[in-house]
Amino acid sequence: MNLSFTEQEMLESKQVMLNFDFNITQDIAQKIGNSRIIFTGMGSSLIFPGKQAKNRALKFNLINKVEAYFASDLFQFTDFSNTYVFLCSNSGKTKEVIFLLDHVQKNGGKCIALTAVANSILAQRANEKIVLTCGFEKGVAATKSVIEQGLVYDSLIFHLAKIQGKNVNFDQLKEELNLAAEAVEKNINAKVDEQLLQALVDAQHYFMVGLENGVAEEITLKSYEISRKMALFYPDTHIVHGPEEGIDEGCAIIFDPQSLQDYIPDFEKFAPKTHATLIGVGNDNLIPGLKVELNEAFRNYCLLSGGWGLLRNIAKKMGIDIDHPVKASKVGNPFNG
Repeated sequence: MNLSFTEQEMLESKQVMLNFDFNITQDIAQKIGNSRIIFTGMGSSLIFPGKQAKNRALKFNLINKVEAYFASDLFQFTDFSNTYVFLCSNSGKTKEVIFLLDHVQKNGGKCIALTAVANSILAQRANEKIVLTCGFEKGVAATKSVIEQGLVYDSLIFHLAKIQGKNVNFDQLKEELNLAAEAVEKNINAKVDEQLLQALVDAQHYFMVGLENGVAEEITLKSYEISRKMALFYPDTHIVHGPEEGIDEGCAIIFDPQSLQDYIPDFEKFAPKTHATLIGVGNDNLIPGLKVELNEAFRNYCLLSGGWGLLRNIAKKMGIDIDHPVKASKVGNPFNG
């Protein structure tokens, strides 16, 4: 079977996970100590990696204040003292990120670049750099790089947690990550029931519903790039709080039923009012959809790969050439200075 570059890179996420070394951020964690941390970037370089890491930091109740902002949001702030800003850009030349680097450094912050290009403008100008091992992707939709970015940030949070006396066992984490890698591969290759797949193909819009951990929001972005469908992200249960008047019939609401299990009756009441189809992406049968394998330690990575698998099914059914979009480009807004 001939795979597109994007599909190949999705599937290479497994090897990225198997090869990942949690020691990559050990020294940086020591330097950071209790300082504030801000994860930033644009698009996929922020949505999953930054928000997933912020979510994990909150679960550990770290002493550090951990934030995640789009790069263009951060220009409103002018005090970055005692702050480490992680600027993520695969290409190392995203315009907003390059502009922000200068802004942060002029206002007292330390900048750490996370990029796939070691000699990029971002890498050269930052105080420190971490170079991704996955390489620069050919597909327009970032996939394996999103996984590695997430793991780099996760490793930082794990090291900070250990320094602060939390129970962190890196040998056990590596074992869990290896299991998660197997699950990710299976989820990308998972098949959707033909009737549900047709409903997804026929749907005019997708509404991605999920927690504020970057998973559903990142799948929303991938919907544009892979299935070429207009999609909108609704955090948590926000979709059942008023937007039905503006929702046209013939849409699909896609979510992880387990994470919102207490509110499934609310979704089931909401769907008929908007003539929407509910599609689950999870490891249960609470809502028909794509059943995926999960590893609890790296649950969000597994759910993200399930979303990719769902969109991959849709693109194949619709005959979409996902490597060659008509309008989108690999680097959305490059710096040309």
